[in-house]
Amino acid sequence: MADYETDVAFYQRYNYAATANMRKELVNLMNEIIDDLYENHYDELYHENAFRRVKGKQLLLPNEILPKEISDFIVSVGRGYLSNSGLNTMTIDPTKINLEIQHIWVTDSEENDYNPTHSHFGLMSGVFYLKVPPQVSELNEEGSFNFHHAEDGYLDVNPHESIRPKGLDMVIPKVGKLLIYPAWVKHSVSPFFGPGIRRALSFNIVCPEAADENHNVVKDSSLKG
Repeated sequence: MADYETDVAFYQRYNYAATANMRKELVNLMNEIIDDLYENHYDELYHENAFRRVKGKQLLLPNEILPKEISDFIVSVGRGYLSNSGLNTMTIDPTKINLEIQHIWVTDSEENDYNPTHSHFGLMSGVFYLKVPPQVSELNEEGSFNFHHAEDGYLDVNPHESIRPKGLDMVIPKVGKLLIYPAWVKHSVSPFFGPGIRRALSFNIVCPEAADENHNVVKDSSLKG
């Protein structure tokens, strides 16, 4: 397996994400696979956005079509993030946890497409970018991926008017960038304007054994039945 440089991004309340860069050859290979699916299997793999209908196209991908290096890379980054995030409270060794990609889907977003604030099911979620229009940049903040940390009902946009911690962290998509984060973290995607496609491959990661875990019920002796 190829070597990758993986950076863990820190947030003052918790380490909310990890990023890594996918090598160019794998990005090109994945684009070829997806282009073929759009052309020859769109009707059978069509996936409607769970939050709104987008102008662009969306497919639910069979896990088996992923090149092994890509699926191994996603799982290894997930395991590394779980080990170093500081969020792990499990009694098992996170470096040996069994992780699987549960769902993986691709979204080709066009002008004005966006995703409102939401979260996912599972242990971790992530996205990596295969195509990004040139107007998606730090200069205009178009097409950004946004983490929302604010408490319900609060969102401070001007730091000079409040001492409350900022409620949003922004990530600008770049071709080959992979981003992984806890599935429960709320996030959104901003629209971009003008021509081009923003192609994002999104996924959820689960621990298959989690479904077999037994939850112990602690009885309160002070309650009378």
